[in-house]
Amino acid sequence: MSKKIIIFLLAPFFLLAQTFVEKGRFGGTGNENGKLNNPHAIAISKEKIVYVVDTGNHRIQLFDLSGNFIKSIGGFGFKNDQFDSPRDIWVDSIIDIYISDYNNRRIQRYDRNMNFLNSLYSNEAEDVAFQFAEVASCAVTSQNDLFILDHDEYKIIKFKRDGTAERSFGRFESGENELDLPEQLELWGVDKLLVTDSGAKCIFIYDLFGNFINKIESDLFVQPTGIEVGNKKNIYLADPQAKKVFFIDNKLEHISEIVFPQQFRTPRDLAIYSTMDETTLFVIDGNEIVVGLLQN
Repeated sequence: MSKKIIIFLLAPFFLLAQTFVEKGRFGGTGNENGKLNNPHAIAISKEKIVYVVDTGNHRIQLFDLSGNFIKSIGGFGFKNDQFDSPRDIWVDSIIDIYISDYNNRRIQRYDRNMNFLNSLYSNEAEDVAFQFAEVASCAVTSQNDLFILDHDEYKIIKFKRDGTAERSFGRFESGENELDLPEQLELWGVDKLLVTDSGAKCIFIYDLFGNFINKIESDLFVQPTGIEVGNKKNIYLADPQAKKVFFIDNKLEHISEIVFPQQFRTPRDLAIYSTMDETTLFVIDGNEIVVGLLQN
């Protein structure tokens, strides 16, 4: 039986509350370098590069931590180094970077310098359970196992490091815990996979074998989309319909809104950059990236 995370409205809850103190913004509407059109995802690499999936402009844009434009990869098309409505990017692998190329129905793989390596397409010779269409998100483990989220069939497919499909999960075989409208994947530690689901208004938790473990629910959630895990395994969640960003502690005991006095408009995704002294949150809010410090 799934467990609903309870929000305690007592002192411990308020002690976990955080305030977002804005430091600056970058982006803005347009198709010039540094401008954005309906971005869907953001990630920060170990090299301190900010990657923004500029979905409406069919490209990936790279910035430094101060929001200065570095370069752009892509443009509309179906060839190598081109995209059709990319939706997500995975930069946490040891070696390569993976991009969910939604309408081209593939995963594109790049090296750390953003040189194209290869693409993964659905194999029509495979069992139908291992075939995929629109790829909305991806995640890669330290063992180079690849998880992709098929937004057409509302399922997750796991590929082993040699590229062979190993298992498919999240559909009707999950019973009452079937995915409804899954949005984004994220790893939680070394042995769990998180899936935001805007239809079910929750976060699903699976192990890396596709077994359902639990789900995180709250009356505060409206349509959760973007998700990020901090270095202490705390979870950060973006909900554009609620116009809020949430913090979930690593023990799954408390959920709280990250307070932003100016209020977010449509926060779709987020990324965390932490040092010994401070934690900075980067939030996709409409066509801007809003950057701020988190303070307790």
